[in-house]
Amino acid sequence: MQRLRAQVREQMRNEPGVYLMRGVHGEVLYVGKSTQVRTRLLSYFRLPWPEHRHARLLRETSRIEWEPMPSEFAALLREVRLIRAHLPKYNIKAARPLDKWWVITVAGGPAPRLRLQRASAAARAKQAAQVIGPFASRRPLVEALRVLNDALGLRDCTDRVPMVLHDAVDLFDDMVHPSLTRTPGCHRYETRRCLGPCVGATTEYAYRAQLSRARAVLEGRDDSPHQQLVREMSAASAALSYERAGWLRDRLTALQELDAQLARVREAITKPSFVYAMPGRDGDDRLYLVRHGRVVAEARCSEPESVTALQALEQRGVQAPTGAVVDQLDELLMIESWFRTRPNDAALKADTVVGALETLVRDRRDSDSLR
Repeated sequence: MQRLRAQVREQMRNEPGVYLMRGVHGEVLYVGKSTQVRTRLLSYFRLPWPEHRHARLLRETSRIEWEPMPSEFAALLREVRLIRAHLPKYNIKAARPLDKWWVITVAGGPAPRLRLQRASAAARAKQAAQVIGPFASRRPLVEALRVLNDALGLRDCTDRVPMVLHDAVDLFDDMVHPSLTRTPGCHRYETRRCLGPCVGATTEYAYRAQLSRARAVLEGRDDSPHQQLVREMSAASAALSYERAGWLRDRLTALQELDAQLARVREAITKPSFVYAMPGRDGDDRLYLVRHGRVVAEARCSEPESVTALQALEQRGVQAPTGAVVDQLDELLMIESWFRTRPNDAALKADTVVGALETLVRDRRDSDSLR
């Protein structure tokens, strides 16, 4: 503790930056950021032990590393990316954005299913998955996905249930395939709400066609399940079956609420590109190229080559995504929160690199005039 305190006092300065606290084996225990790094770290040594988690963290820390940053925005962006890379155990939910959000992913296997999981769990997967989300609440998603699965015949059972599609059954010719004699794992096949991939009742092509329709619904390109529910609800009302009509209305409401959430997500990830000009400490001004809710490149204004490279990247056309990649969600959320809580920073946004440089000049001139 004395060695770590002396290191902070002697080596660190009160300026924006990020810091990493590592354990005895070099593992990252915690990633933090502050506009005054030295003061922040010294405050940890005054916390009560063992009550406070940061006091407990210090007892496990072998060394502290830090990176100075030119601005709070740069520090926040670096913190998000370091947390994403290391997922430190002491970064609790408030500091690990992905832990707070839910996403819809497509599970693997011969008959993939729509899966609802924490964004952090999806990020830890071996391959970065294309996801639908993020969503703040799990409860309304459960009912909406149940309705969507019923409408399109997709399975909602766990991955432990074995799947044998009809394509495999055909290989046995006249032999009786075991899956044909097996009882389905749930009632959904008998009630025609599932295509029955667990009993060889559908082909891979037919199942994946319905899965593609589900993706189209989630991406806002298909509303046929909604229209089907409207027709069934009208028929039930005409037949004076009001109880069934009410049940259908509730299912339609679940899909409509999901649509409202998806519309907000699509708006966030399809926002047009802009260049954000950020004045930095000691004149280290930087430009950030933001595309579809995340920073794709940055440049130091003091380095002409860096600015030229950013202009070249700016001119490349990029198709708007239909979904986010899970390891980009935390950055998307951070940037959305940054501009929502700092409306005055809209003046530092421009459509082009040249425009962003001009906003920096004006900002510097205005700041000098106020001194």
